[in-house]
Amino acid sequence: MEPIPPDPAEGKHDAPLYHNVGNETIKNDETDEKNGVFWTPLELETCVDALRCINDDRPTCGFWGTLFAYTASAFSGCIILFGGSWIDGAVSGALGFVVGLLCYISAKYPVYGRVFELSSSVMVAIAARALHNYTCFSSVVVSSIFMVLPGYSMAIAAMELAARSINIGTIRLVYAVVYAFVLAYGMQVGHSMYSVMDPGAPEDGQCAPSPISHWFFLPLFPLMTVSMGMAYGSSYRQYLTQTLCATVTYLPFYFLGKIIPEGQIVGCLAAFACGLYGNLALKITGEAPIVPVCVGITLLVPGSIGVRGAFAILHREDILHESFPIQMLTICLGLVAGLFSAAMIVYPSGKRRSLYISL
Repeated sequence: MEPIPPDPAEGKHDAPLYHNVGNETIKNDETDEKNGVFWTPLELETCVDALRCINDDRPTCGFWGTLFAYTASAFSGCIILFGGSWIDGAVSGALGFVVGLLCYISAKYPVYGRVFELSSSVMVAIAARALHNYTCFSSVVVSSIFMVLPGYSMAIAAMELAARSINIGTIRLVYAVVYAFVLAYGMQVGHSMYSVMDPGAPEDGQCAPSPISHWFFLPLFPLMTVSMGMAYGSSYRQYLTQTLCATVTYLPFYFLGKIIPEGQIVGCLAAFACGLYGNLALKITGEAPIVPVCVGITLLVPGSIGVRGAFAILHREDILHESFPIQMLTICLGLVAGLFSAAMIVYPSGKRRSLYISL
């Protein structure tokens, strides 16, 4: 999420409004334009006008493309990342479509945008509990808001810290943790509301080991990464590098996770592979690492496990989850260590700070 500057025509500075990342305020397809503004000496007014033009530019994939991105990412993410069944994936895709529609409405009506995340998580939680006879609550509810999860914010915070932008990185990191609690609070409200209507409903629905063969991950994984790129405002020319980076990141995360029980170590090694790819892409092609790395890092632990841990705290299911904020911070620090180590290997003598992250 990126802040939208106040409209000077209103004659006052209202509280800053926010658009969700799924509404393409990231605009990965205009990374070169952002880099030009970053490095070119410009007058203040010229710089502001250039940034406003980038912000007001037409969406890359449009309304229907955004809805497809939310639907496809929820469907594929439920199966690949959250161990859901085909029914769980279908329900997650349908709810993801609704969340994408709500995201579009929040962009059109900024007043609703202030409660978009909370209302969407409440709606998804109620729907997931209502289908408790057919679906697994935890798999459906988290994957349905996959593109709203703070995984991207945590990724950017890690990259800012790796680039020695301590102030901005710390602010983004704290914001991501608070944002995870906001989503978890909405999930808890929806969960409790349905419990009042149907006290006998099981807590987590029909959860069992996924019956889906992992060979199905081969076609579903590119679908997930392309839909994430679409939601992040990437152009079709960037889909390949984002898919490759996500693959390089997910493979060690998937296989090492079966051997190493410590999530911090696995996340650090996966982030190292992701950062290695991003820095090599910068060195070979000149492409800003933010384009592939944003998708690769988003697949890692903070977004998914963060909201699940926050929900466990609010739901008081496990007293051990009281250390959740520290766990999120340590995971993010592991990502920072992985990205920083990759940059050190590719650029041992250092490099100037390009548009590695964002403006």
